[in-house]
Amino acid sequence: MHSPVRLAVLGTLRRVHNASFADLCEALELDSPELSRQLRVLEEAGVVELAKLRSGRERRVRTFVRLSDDGRARFEDYLAHLRALVGES
Repeated sequence: MHSPVRLAVLGTLRRVHNASFADLCEALELDSPELSRQLRVLEEAGVVELAKLRSGRERRVRTFVRLSDDGRARFEDYLAHLRALVGES
């Protein structure tokens, strides 16, 4: 979770219910291979969940990412710990 890129992914997902892979790439200014690597680590840790859904008239498959319930709780705990370290409440 400590990688700056993974923290950016989690911070982005914290503000939304889910995000498409393409939207995350754009928002975080990452290329697809880099985001894929980071999401794989987070998914293996149980922090995010990925779902492939068909969308649009072409019925193109798109990947959506969301924080898992456990991932959201762990990230909130991580943020609380950071706030405590810097003396914020």
